[in-house]
Amino acid sequence: MNDLSLLEYFVAVYHRGSFRTAADSLGVSQSAVTKGIRRLEDELGLRLFNRTTRVVQPTENARQLLKSARASLAAMEEFMEHTRLLTGGGQGELRVGVTAIAADLFIADCLAQLSKTHPDLEVEVVVGSADVYQDLATGRCDVAIGDEANFQASPHAPALRMVPLKSEPLVVVFRKKHPGGKTSITELLRNFPWAVPSRYFNENRPFSSLASQVSQSARFPRYRLSSLSSCLQLASASDVVTLAPLSKARARDDLDWSDFDLEMDVKLAIFTVANNPPTLAATALNNALRSLLAA
Repeated sequence: MNDLSLLEYFVAVYHRGSFRTAADSLGVSQSAVTKGIRRLEDELGLRLFNRTTRVVQPTENARQLLKSARASLAAMEEFMEHTRLLTGGGQGELRVGVTAIAADLFIADCLAQLSKTHPDLEVEVVVGSADVYQDLATGRCDVAIGDEANFQASPHAPALRMVPLKSEPLVVVFRKKHPGGKTSITELLRNFPWAVPSRYFNENRPFSSLASQVSQSARFPRYRLSSLSSCLQLASASDVVTLAPLSKARARDDLDWSDFDLEMDVKLAIFTVANNPPTLAATALNNALRSLLAA
């Protein structure tokens, strides 16, 4: 049998229980499906479906062949996707869930890199979801990029695969000539308002150790913003103090940072569903990230 469309017809009819609804799902005529199933049965020398005026029921032959038919179709799809990858052609779509702090660190540069290697790949990036790991586990996105510490605390962690990307320390950041300057972490906590990326703060338990050093009359953090960039901008324009990965602090001429040892690192990783092999589009994203971070 050389025509894989016959297997598509077979799988569709098996699941739909109707030639008409199978044809609708495939976007072909009912006549094409009916003739295709008849041709497949002739080539195999097996009856696959028992037809009545009301229902189409799979035979025991069909039940035993279903898994192999699915595997053959999946293998062909993987082959075609790999071919498109090698020729630089279209890769379909990729949905990426990204935590706010990961987005601020490198997602734009990653997409720029990906646009060069796979210009036809359509990518949708959702930043700052309420739970990026849940989104990945339930199929709302194909790949997630987030922090290892938050991932380990997620109830969805056992269903996901983690590949580390980058680790760097968090530092205390404030504007140049800040009145609190580099006095002490305790003084900064007690005497100045703090801002943190909201989702990152909510999901990261180590921040509770900082909150414990603040007097009961103070609120920590005073401000919770949707992104790290917003926190850094607020810090540059006021006496607000924030936390950021060291690389982001160094990149700003209008900000300074402390050398306090917070013993907190940002450990970013890329995540996929454990039971599914990474798609070629997801692999392309991973390669773009690694190329970027290695530069």
